Amino acid sequence: MSVQKILNEDWSLIDDKKIPEHRGYISCEEVSEIDYLIAVFRKHYPTKSEIEIIYAIAAGWRCSSSPKPRQQFIEAVSSKLFAREAMIA
Repeated sequence: MSVQKILNEDWSLIDDKKIPEHRGYISCEEVSEIDYLIAVFRKHYPTKSEIEIIYAIAAGWRCSSSPKPRQQFIEAVSSKLFAREAMIA
């Protein structure tokens, strides 16, 4: 899965609710932000269950301080999902 495809999604739904200096970052502090992340990852990882995606998001969030640059966060979550897929195969 290309991280770039995920980054090319419309993030304005999240960014518009943030102060300007926090746009482009993921904090996982708002339910709407987490819901959007789940929806985006489900779109790009259709074979993953919602719980697998939630665990990957939680793992990506725990790996560093908040807020985290969006690209770094997306890369972390994608690597968690890919690692789980590789373990199963």
